[in-house]
Amino acid sequence: MPQTGHITCELYSAGSEDGNAYAGKKVYHLIGLLVCATVLAAAFVLRPHEEGLSLFGYRWPFYCWLHETLGVNCALCGMSRSFCSLAHGNLGASLGFHPLGPFLFAILCIEVTYRLYAVAILPRAIDCRLSRVHTGVVVFLCVAIMCNWLVYLERLIV
Repeated sequence: MPQTGHITCELYSAGSEDGNAYAGKKVYHLIGLLVCATVLAAAFVLRPHEEGLSLFGYRWPFYCWLHETLGVNCALCGMSRSFCSLAHGNLGASLGFHPLGPFLFAILCIEVTYRLYAVAILPRAIDCRLSRVHTGVVVFLCVAIMCNWLVYLERLIV
C-alpha cells in the first residue's frame, strides 16, 4: 500500500498470519490492565502512616534498597504512601509523601480506561493519535519523576 503522507496503524486479525501479533497485543494490554488495577486496588486497601503502610492493622513490609544502603530516597520513595493517602481522600498527605503522587494516581486511573478500551476494540488497532498521546504522557511522566528526583538529589548536595 503506497504511503500518502500520513501514518497508518496496523490491523490485527485473529485469522490472519498476524494472529500471534493479535494475541500478543491482547496479552500486553491485559497485563498492563492487571498491574494498574492491582496498584489502584492496593491503594484503597492499604493504610498509610509515616513509617510505611499497614494492611488491616498489620504493618506492611517496607524496604527500599537505595534508602537502606545509602540513606538516599529513590525516585519513587513515598509513592505508595502517596497513592494510599489519595485513595483515602487526603490530598495534602498525598502531596507530602510524593509531589507527583496525585498526578501518577490520575494517570493510572486513565491507564485502566485506556487498557480496557484497547482490549475491547481488538483485533482493531488503537488509533495512532491516541497511541501517540498515550506514549507522550508516559514519557512525560517518566521525565517528570526523574527531574523531581534530580532536584531532590541536588538539595542533598547543596
